[in-house]
Amino acid sequence: MNRTGIMGALSEEVELFVSILADKSVHHFSGITFFSGILASQPVVVVQSGAGKVNAAMSAQLLISHFGVERIIFTGVAGALDPELNPLDVVIGSDSVQHDMDAVHLGFALGQVPFTEYRFFSGSTALRGLAIAAAQKKGLSFREGRILTGDQFIQSPEKSAQLRTLFEGVCVDMESAAVAQVCHLNHVPHLIIRSISDRADSSAHVDFAQFVRAASRNSFALVHELLRELILPPVHSLKSSVRTVPHWPRTGIMFRDITTLLKDRSAFNAAMDLLVARYAGQGIDAVAGIEARGFIVGAVLAHRLGVGFVPVRKKGKLPAETVFEEYALEYGTDRVEIHTDAVSEGMRVLVADDLLATGGTASAACRLVSRLGEWYWSVRS
Repeated sequence: MNRTGIMGALSEEVELFVSILADKSVHHFSGITFFSGILASQPVVVVQSGAGKVNAAMSAQLLISHFGVERIIFTGVAGALDPELNPLDVVIGSDSVQHDMDAVHLGFALGQVPFTEYRFFSGSTALRGLAIAAAQKKGLSFREGRILTGDQFIQSPEKSAQLRTLFEGVCVDMESAAVAQVCHLNHVPHLIIRSISDRADSSAHVDFAQFVRAASRNSFALVHELLRELILPPVHSLKSSVRTVPHWPRTGIMFRDITTLLKDRSAFNAAMDLLVARYAGQGIDAVAGIEARGFIVGAVLAHRLGVGFVPVRKKGKLPAETVFEEYALEYGTDRVEIHTDAVSEGMRVLVADDLLATGGTASAACRLVSRLGEWYWSVRS
């Protein structure tokens, strides 16, 4: 599934995301709570990691290893190092570094992870571009820049000035670079988005308490808009993966063969991503797949949507009591059947087939579903 991981350290940083998740499920791992669901038509997993680099790194790894997210966005608040930044301004991270990683006496640069080449971790260029467009669209005051991370709450103007001089950072937090390092090691693109809550000076603790919720709302607004801008593969790019076989199964028929799409991992996943994005959050109770290629599309889609699967079969293939509908093919007639107990009244059922020809098979399946249930949709890959 083309999932996005959304992370925040504090409850204020994630509660807005969790509050509007559709099809929400709750998961607990290693004392950390994860919320999966649909946000802005995108499948996401949201987690409050807790403060500090260890908590953040552990949560990021679980997002990748257990939930299989394909990108991570770390969001929330930070203290300003750049004097031109004001509370509620947004920073879109160009890269990040651990300012408290200090093995200088072993010959490594300040911020460099000892015995590695890792020091600065760059955010995804593609995600940064989407974030900039989202910030502009929302009218937010923002800038790009380097984010510094350390297990310290900075509230000293001298320390802030020192960090800015040493690393040319624009803001400071306690988690970002740890998340970035985990993403780098797992080859998962990431982006850090921070809204300024304080100036990392002697008044930081007061400013933080005053601005943390408002700053979190700015971060939320930007990330929510960014999710809307995530571009799924265009349908026309998948058409080239479908082979046309002329004059099969009889003269005059142009048969659309999806086996070429199915064997192409990227194309097949892209097709499923498009369908999941279209139908997630629609309150679907089951997917009905039409024999035979609709079984492939329908079963995978049902799994990805987290619902049950109902087979719509040809005459005589189902063992229990059935109902049937006849339909016309391009090259003859046939009928489809489902079990009488496959769909209950009031269920919302998505009817899936592979491709549209005359539409007869799909129409017959929809009529079957509507006889037993209350709602249906029809989809072809």
